[in-house]
Amino acid sequence: MSNILNQERAKVTLYSIILMSLTSLHHVYGAIIYHTEWRLHVLLLSIPVIVITFYLNRLLNQKGSAYRGYLFWVYWAITLLFSVILIGVFEGLYNHLLKNILFWGGASKSGLSKLFPPGLYEMPDDAIFEITGVMQGIIGIVLIVHFIRLTFKPTL
Repeated sequence: MSNILNQERAKVTLYSIILMSLTSLHHVYGAIIYHTEWRLHVLLLSIPVIVITFYLNRLLNQKGSAYRGYLFWVYWAITLLFSVILIGVFEGLYNHLLKNILFWGGASKSGLSKLFPPGLYEMPDDAIFEITGVMQGIIGIVLIVHFIRLTFKPTL
């Protein structure tokens, strides 16, 4: 794997770990302030993804592994499914960035409740919760950019 791809994978790893760590803190905070312990379920996903992503990246940095190609695709699939799609796109972009844009943009309460059903979603009423939620979307965008660069690697 070229040095450029190793650098891109390092960025994907970094942003994936930052995103999953922020998501963990965001959900713990949300569980506390909204008295919704069910939000803690994300830790069953985020903590293993942090550990696995970090570990696979370390293995991929080692030279001469016979399983290097296989490990890359496992790393790629885990990153795509969990970090990019579930957390970056769904949690960050849809659940928070879009919700805040629509809410602060003056969308109707009935429209918001259809897209973000009460009980599962909270309308913006806590700055820390909303800022950390929107940050998930922003970090998700950065992760997506680097993931695309890693996936559609330039041929040099």
